Amino acid sequence: MRIAVISDCHLGFAYNTQLENDSFENFEEAMNKAIDLKSDLIILAGDTFDSRMPRTTVWAKALNILTKPLLHTSEIKFLDCDKELEAISKRTLQHLPMIALHGNHERRAKGELNIIEALERAGLLIHLHKNTILFEKNGIKVAIHGMSNVPERYAKDEFDQWNPKPLKDFINILVLHQSIYPFVFSPLEPPTLSLKDLPDGFDLILNGHIHSHAFEKAKNTPFYVVGSTIVTQLSEKEAFSEKGFLIIDLEDKIKVSFIPLQNCRKFIYDEIKLNSDISTRAQIEERIKELIYKTTHNKAPIVKIKIFGKENEISENDLRAIEKKFADKAIIFFSKD
Repeated sequence: MRIAVISDCHLGFAYNTQLENDSFENFEEAMNKAIDLKSDLIILAGDTFDSRMPRTTVWAKALNILTKPLLHTSEIKFLDCDKELEAISKRTLQHLPMIALHGNHERRAKGELNIIEALERAGLLIHLHKNTILFEKNGIKVAIHGMSNVPERYAKDEFDQWNPKPLKDFINILVLHQSIYPFVFSPLEPPTLSLKDLPDGFDLILNGHIHSHAFEKAKNTPFYVVGSTIVTQLSEKEAFSEKGFLIIDLEDKIKVSFIPLQNCRKFIYDEIKLNSDISTRAQIEERIKELIYKTTHNKAPIVKIKIFGKENEISENDLRAIEKKFADKAIIFFSKD
């Protein structure tokens, strides 16, 4: 049995900019690879969309990709789910099944339908929020336990109230979309869950939300941060973390592989301390040339440069002029400290 896990695609990110197609192109590459690698099941671990209420153009592009699993079959057999599935929702189980959590970008007010729930009602996927779904293939049985995103201040209480338990004779995979200390998305919303709070007995724990993929142990359980398929934060950490998704093979033993995306736009992060002895604009331009010309790129790279120095050493007009000068070679962002 093979499971593909894709997370944080943020479809619709950077709408109406030079980057507006990147989220779709990256997600489509991930989906195509998951299918080409003969995945039996696809899990979307949250924040498939960037907005709670996507534009119709975003919906159209997203549905073109999300319907791909319906064109393929899988030998995996659906066994049971601890929530009642509507007849239309079961349609995805007759093809290549797709399971999804909603992320923080997709969360809606209580009582309102979120995007992932809408896709379930359209028969494209099965939405999990404090639910467990069971599958089997060639005698291997797997239980997917999923909790979608909740506000961080409630996460531990919600998780404890759900209290998921591993099932006997199943490979048990727990999927979340939260900050789980020490993996914190934003210090403005501190986590209430930590690795030590996660339960024993699961074979694998997967987490979305954090955009740089990583591996750790939660007590004795392998804990994987899936990572994102798109650069959104322009942080230094993202520049050194490849974009991709996970493939989980469940045969003699559990094997988890990270599959990098080949066609995503390169993100380059750099810092410059201005030297008052030379022209600051010339210094910055020379550094940009070094960054973007040292390798070839299939797409103009994103370049984020943090500038250290005195406020009057470089003007905003100079920075905008630099951006314009290299506009056909790179998409440049500056921040000043």
